[in-house]
Parts: sequence; C-alpha cells; structure tokens
Amino acid sequence: MEGNDEKKWDTRPSQNSLQAPLQWKRAALMTKTITAFKETISVDSDNDDVDTKQQIKYGKPSQAAWAIVSEYCDNSTIHGMKYLGEHKRPWWERIFWIMVFGFSIYTCAALIMNIWYKWNYNPVIVSFAEKSTPVWEIPFPTITVCPENKAPQTIFNYTDTFWKLKDFYSNITQEYPTRESLAYFYVVSQVCDLHIIQQSKPDADFVQGIEIIGRLSEIMPAFNETFLRCKWRNSLQNCANLFHKFITDDGICYSFNSLSVEEIYRQEGLIPDLMLHFENRTRTDWNVEDGYSFSTQTSTYPKRVLGPGTKAGLDLLLNGYEKDFDNLCRGPVQGFKILLQTPGELPLMSKRFFRIPFDQEILISIKPKIITTSSGLKHYEPNNQNNCELECLANFTLSKCGCVKYSMPRRYAAPVCGPKKISCLYDAEDKLALEEFNQGVSATDSSYRAPTTCNCLPACTSIAYEAEISQADYDYKSLTGLKGTSNPKDELYGAKKSRLSIFFKEAQFLTSKRSELYGTTEFLANCGGLLGLFMGVSTLSIVEILYFCTVRLATNLRMRHKKRKEIQNYEDKTA
Repeated sequence: MEGNDEKKWDTRPSQNSLQAPLQWKRAALMTKTITAFKETISVDSDNDDVDTKQQIKYGKPSQAAWAIVSEYCDNSTIHGMKYLGEHKRPWWERIFWIMVFGFSIYTCAALIMNIWYKWNYNPVIVSFAEKSTPVWEIPFPTITVCPENKAPQTIFNYTDTFWKLKDFYSNITQEYPTRESLAYFYVVSQVCDLHIIQQSKPDADFVQGIEIIGRLSEIMPAFNETFLRCKWRNSLQNCANLFHKFITDDGICYSFNSLSVEEIYRQEGLIPDLMLHFENRTRTDWNVEDGYSFSTQTSTYPKRVLGPGTKAGLDLLLNGYEKDFDNLCRGPVQGFKILLQTPGELPLMSKRFFRIPFDQEILISIKPKIITTSSGLKHYEPNNQNNCELECLANFTLSKCGCVKYSMPRRYAAPVCGPKKISCLYDAEDKLALEEFNQGVSATDSSYRAPTTCNCLPACTSIAYEAEISQADYDYKSLTGLKGTSNPKDELYGAKKSRLSIFFKEAQFLTSKRSELYGTTEFLANCGGLLGLFMGVSTLSIVEILYFCTVRLATNLRMRHKKRKEIQNYEDKTA
C-alpha cells in the first residue's frame, strides 16, 4: 500500500511531459502566422487604415490596383493628384477635384489642338532678309513680245475670208473660200476671239493640228520689220541674236533671255512641233535656288545687268504697218503684248501681260520680288507654279476634249485640237477654273487652302518682276525727211512705231524669306507652357505616369509572386 501511495502522489514531471507543451505552443504560433498571412491575402477590406504597401504586395488584384493608384496620387508631381488619392477625405471633395482636373485637361487639350493646327497647316512666316540684294545677283527677266496683229492683210486677209463664209451660210452669196484660205483662216482663229470661230461654224477640220504652228509661223509679221533696233546694256545689238521664236498660247511670239526648250520641257515633251529653234542658249552657272555662282562672269546666260537705269537694261524700237492691221481677229486694238517672267518659265500671255500701244514711248522700271525658303522648310516639295498650271490644264483638256491646244506641253502621241474643238478648249479651261475654285474654298473655315486637282504651289525660291510703267507720246514722224530716216515702205504702208525701255529701278532690293513660324521646338515649348500652366505637368511627370504603369506595376507583381511562393514553401515544410 505504501508503494502504491508513493507512486500515486508523486507529482514530479517526466521528461516527455515537459516537451509536450513546448511543441503545442510552437504549433499554435505557426498556425496563427499562416492564418494571418492567408487572411491578409484573402480578405478584401474597404478599411482605409489598411497599409497601402501591404495591399499592393499581398492583396487581391482589385485591391492592389486601387492601392497603386493611391500610391501614385500620393507621390505624383502633377498638381491636384494627391487630393484624389488622399485617405479619409469626403466624397464631395474627391468629386470637386475630379471636376477641376477634368476642366484643366479639357482646356489644355483645346489650346494644344489650336497650336497643333497652326503647326501643321500654317507653319510658315514670311519676313525680310537681314540684308539687301544687289540687282546683279539675279537674272534679267525673260521678255516675251507678241504682236497683236496675227495675220498681216498683205499676206492673208482674215476679215475677207470670214465675211465670205458668213455670206455663204446666210445665202447672200454663192462664193465659197478656197481650201487654202480656209486652212489659214482656221489656223489664225486659234489665236483670235472665240466668237469669231463660233460664227464661222466649222463643219470639218480643214487643217491638221500638227500644221497649226507651221502655218502660224508662215503668216506672222516679219521679224526684221517688227524689231527695228535693239540695245542691250547701252550697246546696239543684232535683234536676231537677242530674240528667238517661242510658242505661246497667244501664237508665235519672240522671247529674250529665255532658256532653251531642252531645259524647260521634260524629255517626253521635246517634240518637233514645239522646237522652233535649236540655238544653244542653255544656262551657265545659274539656277533658281542658288543663283549665279561666285565665279560667274558678266557675259553669262541668262543675261544679267551691272546696275539700275535705262542704260543698263533693254531698249527696243518696235514697228508695225497700218495697212497690215486686221481689226476683226482681236478687235480694234493694235500694238504688242509684253510679258516679264523668270527664265525657265513658260509664257502664259493670256493671263498676265502689259500692253504696248503704237506711237508711244513706254518705260518699264522693274522692282524684283524674291522669296527664298529657310533650310527648316526644305522638306516641302518644290514646284514651279506657272509650269505646273499649264501642264495641269493640258492634262485636263486632253481628258475633256480628247486633244490639246497647239501650245500646250504634250507627248508626241497626244492629238492637237483642230478648228472644231476650239470651243471645247475654252470650255475645258473654264471648267478647270471652276473645279479649282470649288475645291479651294471647301476649307473656308480655316486659313489653309484645301488640296485641288492641280494643287500647284509656289516654288521654294521664286522670282517675280513687278513693274512700274510710264509713257509719253512718241513723235517719230518729226524725224521724217532727215537724212537716213526715210523709208518708202513706211509711207506706202503707214508705219507706226513704239519705243520700249525695260530696266531695274534701283541698285538693291529687299528679299523676302520663308521661315518656320511653328517648328518642332516652338510646338513643344508652347505645349509644355500650357501643360505647366494648367496642370503643372513636365516631361518627368509624363515619365512618372509611364513608370507607374510599367516598371512599378511589374515590380509589384513580382513582389506579390515572390511572397506567395514563400508562403507556399513554408506551408509545404510545416505540413
């Protein structure tokens, strides 16, 4: 009994009984830790007191997304963003700042769009160059002279043939013009007023289109009877060495200081009909973009002057005979048409010209107008506007009429319009002008001209010759009877003369220059100023947004994945 009693009342713990409670405590502590991690991962709480970093690292995707937005708002350098992500703020404050932020974005975006529009559509400003340009740095203009009288009556009586046709169709007479007379009549009608050919009612092409230029050249006023005297830079010259035939929309004219057709037309446009002469008049050491080279001599081509004034320019004495005048073709207006243009351009006599009447002395003082382009605008495609317009009209006429006018640039296979298509030529020109007008004004709500069918733009470097004209009576008849001045043909045919002087008015002139008004630098500077004014945004602010959307997000996702993996490994070890 005593042995049993001692064993029964022995309360000293054994070795195993001491270790058991420690294992229990450890197990309980581990269970609490795992449970805490799981609760942190799985519990989606709206409590604002939850640590944002813990949400980003351990929360659900929706909770982590809001947490990273909140963290961005807390750390953003954009004004007002911190109020959107601030904890424990009432909802109406958040709405207020959302409205302010939205208004700032809208205002800033609208103003930036205005800047972008100017940058894209009106990037150019024209200003004066830093220094003046002497006149000897530019070529003397190309002078094109066209007589108003297209067919001298002593060679072909245009008026007589017209009345024979009109009387024949009116059954007044049975006399019908000869075929040769009709051929010349319809050739000259190409350069006469439109109503003349419409009244003659051509019912057949009495002349082929390719013959028009040849026949016009045969019956035009003789060169040596038209140009009596030529002076260049105060020195008498042989007029035949200065002027050459040139085909224009006003007939066969004479051109001074023009480039050869080989340098004006493309290779496919060099057809025999348009090449009336083969003189070597190619340019030497000059182009429109760069001007004359530094080593160019005074005797170059195209010709240039050494200074201003009448003695440094071109002086002409022009002549016509009253007996040869025909007042039906172009009306009762006689004299000459004069066109001043840049060497290399095709003459468009019907659009711009000066009229030189008989019995007058005309002085034309030239004021050059040059517009150059800065290097910042060189990416714009250069075009020659005048030549582009003529080529566009030729293509449009070919599509509408099936042929082109004799003076238009064309390929060898393109047919030339005969007398039956003369009305179509005028209609095509009017339709193209109307089409260009309608397309050009389609963007009336802006200062930018919309693209058109031709879309002919000014060249990067353009030269225009503005003229001031003065005139006085030229009393050449007072010289009649003086020694060496009498001419029997003058008295017989009734000679009428005009004197013309063309020269530069001043020794120097100001050049205009196109430069960038809104370049890339100006555009970014204006955008940055608006973003800074309305939102406090800088380049680093934009980088900051990209950082939170890419680098920061990727880093947080990696941290989430790493923590999940650590918890999973810990659970596997303690299982």
